[in-house]
Amino acid sequence: MSAAERSGTDLSRILAITRLQALGRRDGLLWPLVIVAIAFVVNLLVFAAIGDEALDGTEPITGGLASIYIAALAFGAVAISQQFPFALGMSVTRREFAAGLGLFVFGQSLLYSVILTVCQAVENATDGWGMRLRFFGLGFIDEVGVPGQLAVYGVPMLAMSLIGVTLGTIHIHWKVNGVFATTAGLILVLGGLAALLTWTRSWTAIWRWLADQPVLVLFGLLPLALAAVLALASWATLRRATA
Repeated sequence: MSAAERSGTDLSRILAITRLQALGRRDGLLWPLVIVAIAFVVNLLVFAAIGDEALDGTEPITGGLASIYIAALAFGAVAISQQFPFALGMSVTRREFAAGLGLFVFGQSLLYSVILTVCQAVENATDGWGMRLRFFGLGFIDEVGVPGQLAVYGVPMLAMSLIGVTLGTIHIHWKVNGVFATTAGLILVLGGLAALLTWTRSWTAIWRWLADQPVLVLFGLLPLALAAVLALASWATLRRATA
């Protein structure tokens, strides 16, 4: 078989794996949307009960949108633990599985970003659903155009999904002890870093630097860099994992 034929075969297998993941993870695609819809309805009811007087002319951001990102992280982890052993049993190579999963996660993030961008546009057009409520809109997101909004919603979604995928690969390779050891290590490193920044009184400079960054840097480039690191880490772990 020539290199071109082998490349075409690999691509067709990767696309087939991606389709299987989409079919097998319809719950993974649906449940994050259900969760964020429930959070949205709850916020609507709460703010309708509060009334305009209590809001004092403000446009509060509820933070309920974070629910869809947390759900994406959870289902990223579940995708590995549920599908990787099955894929190996079907003679799918680790490279094909990783490529198919990566394509699925990218498509999922793109789909969600489109949905959230549309919801944000409707929210703006209706003056916060008629009660100045900011659930999908984040205030600063109006500073960028539609392509920028897709990036602001989609790239952090990709990073959160890959956090889940990375945790799933750690669980596959090192089981529960590996997950707890990784969590403990992160707490130790982040806690030590926080202590160092506090000791050197560097927090003010860091917050000032973050505040000076463009929206697309904070919610586009930085999460994209994190996603790239996570993708490499998860692949390095997955290639040595056994079902």
